[in-house]
Amino acid sequence: MQLLEHDLLYTIVGYGQADRFVKIARSEGATGATAFPVEGSTSSVILKALGLGKKEREAVLVLTDESKAEKMIEKAKADTKLAGVCILMGEEEGKKMEKKFTMITIIVNSGYADDVMDAARKAGATGGTITHARGTAPNDAAERFLNITIVPEKEMIMIVAEQDKAPAIVKAIQELKCLQQPGIGIIYTQEIKKFVNLGNK
Repeated sequence: MQLLEHDLLYTIVGYGQADRFVKIARSEGATGATAFPVEGSTSSVILKALGLGKKEREAVLVLTDESKAEKMIEKAKADTKLAGVCILMGEEEGKKMEKKFTMITIIVNSGYADDVMDAARKAGATGGTITHARGTAPNDAAERFLNITIVPEKEMIMIVAEQDKAPAIVKAIQELKCLQQPGIGIIYTQEIKKFVNLGNK
């Protein structure tokens, strides 16, 4: 496998809109994209701003360079049928956003996402996106039942926060009593190059 340097364009749109965004991405040179269902967990203010309500959403990941990503974002903004957000992540090269954002990613055992979001909101987060995943622990670390290896179900929560609020949100999540058990999850942060709302609402 060849290792290439790219930015990651992470887009969240309404349910059924992933294919529409993928077509835009391909028209601007994307060689591929990964789409998957996610759940929204956000405040009513953000719901109204995005026009997504409490419906399920879809996420699209595209590895590309910054110039192509910018064109994808502009086309997506011009598409009045798309509603959601575009988040561009990658190494910063001297450019500065007016307001800095951080992506906080938390991966925990299934059943803890609501606790994580409650703590994050109390610390200043306006919302988050939840998706289901599975662990990939080695066989000797996975649980076994009736001679069958059981890989624990996971939940991944992604929260976009203003950079100055991110440390308090991370601290609030880390201090949750339900997450004090060793091996129950991880948390990490990534700086965001660009954050754009899609849609005219």
